[in-house]
Amino acid sequence: MNLIILISSLLIQGAFCMENSKITELKKLGANVETDPKYPQVISYKMKNGLKILMLEKKFAPTVSFTMMFKVGNVDNIQGQTGLAHLFEHMAFKGTKKIGTRNYSKEKEILDKIDKLETEINNEDKKTNKDMEKINKLKEEIKKLEAEAEKYQVREEFWKIYNELGQNGMNAFTSTDYTGYIVSLPSDRTEAYFIIESDRFKNPVLRDFYKERSVVLEELRMNKSDPSRVSWENLLSHAFIAHPYHNPTIGWEDDVSHLTRKQAEDFYKKFYLPNNATLAVVGDIDPIKIIKLSEKYFSDWKPAELPDTNYTKEPQQNAEKIIKVPFPSKPSLRIGFKNDGINSEDMPALIVASELLANGNTSRLYKKLVEEKKIALYTGAYHSTPGNRYPSLFIVVSAPKGDFKVEELDNEIMNEIEKFKSEPPTQWEIEKVINNYEMSIIKDLESNLEFAQTLATNEQIMGSWKFSWDMIEKIKKVKSEDVVNAAKKYLNRNNRTAVYVVESK
Repeated sequence: MNLIILISSLLIQGAFCMENSKITELKKLGANVETDPKYPQVISYKMKNGLKILMLEKKFAPTVSFTMMFKVGNVDNIQGQTGLAHLFEHMAFKGTKKIGTRNYSKEKEILDKIDKLETEINNEDKKTNKDMEKINKLKEEIKKLEAEAEKYQVREEFWKIYNELGQNGMNAFTSTDYTGYIVSLPSDRTEAYFIIESDRFKNPVLRDFYKERSVVLEELRMNKSDPSRVSWENLLSHAFIAHPYHNPTIGWEDDVSHLTRKQAEDFYKKFYLPNNATLAVVGDIDPIKIIKLSEKYFSDWKPAELPDTNYTKEPQQNAEKIIKVPFPSKPSLRIGFKNDGINSEDMPALIVASELLANGNTSRLYKKLVEEKKIALYTGAYHSTPGNRYPSLFIVVSAPKGDFKVEELDNEIMNEIEKFKSEPPTQWEIEKVINNYEMSIIKDLESNLEFAQTLATNEQIMGSWKFSWDMIEKIKKVKSEDVVNAAKKYLNRNNRTAVYVVESK
């Protein structure tokens, strides 16, 4: 038994031992109980409406963690509506027809009036010779309507309810590929989760949409003063010219400033569907009860045909791109090499390459550039950025030390990458990567919330909740020549985009 299986067994099977009678009952309900010892004993269940439920029973503490993961992210925004996935995530905390309102029917009348005025503003704002006096008058009317709507709204009621239930870690996040909603609760409040979340995702009310849009616009403007965000934005927008991975998650300012509540509602109807979601539940639970609660509260959530997400394929890159960004900050460097995506046969070798090249104090770039030559402050690498649903980028990041120039650091990194291609990694180095990968999964097992996120992301985005464990087995089969061949195939100048953040006065 290898390290990860041994520790997984201690962490999970030590928490409980499922009786055969319970396994039999779960199977009668249509659930699948994982019995292969190389995986955690996860129970999976798929509802008729397509919602997938993943469960792991752990009896260490009387708490339970939930992750609801939707396969919708920044990549799914249509052109002209970038940032909509992120903005909708904000709106999902604004309540429902029952939560956050004193009289929804009257509130709705006012919200509809605000929508009409905002549409008028958008139409006027897009004109070449826009009438600012008209726009300002419309904005004043909206302020009055918002004050009227306020009479019917109960601020932060969603948060108040969860706080009273003893929530911990409640949050949401939008990435390039997905949107997730997480929370932990005392285990005796499990049913409350299903009551609240079924209402949230079946009956959302996007109140305060335009106020929240302003909040996001301010966040977007503040990002312009963050050199790291500016660097990432430039890298992705230049590396991808056709595929929507080139759009920033928060959106482009012009798009966000014109988003409407109607567009957000249409977005919700397209993607927030049970057949586009996975719910992972980890902790002090009875899986049989979880299945029954799922059926009780989510079975009337209507599925629909999912939109086509076969987006424009990125054309092959045949020449390197170097983008210099003057910025009032210390210089830094980001390099992105195109790769074929997380499910390509080369990915296990690229994962090994990213770790050996730039991650950790024993990596090739760190030892050579930080410790020996002392020309870099740090090094790092990511095998698949900004996402995993489509072909992505192998990223190398660094920053020059002292008076060294970004250009000098870039040349040194590329020289070391070329050396890497002719100096195959040792088996010891590969074993180190395997151990680190295993330990990261073990660490996830210790936290109910992190493990729920891992299960939900693997299932909904990678295609199987077993993805992390299967990837370990693939990495174990990687040989030195595989790593070298992957580096030769992808880590080339004609396949890269480099962003230099250059200090400006």
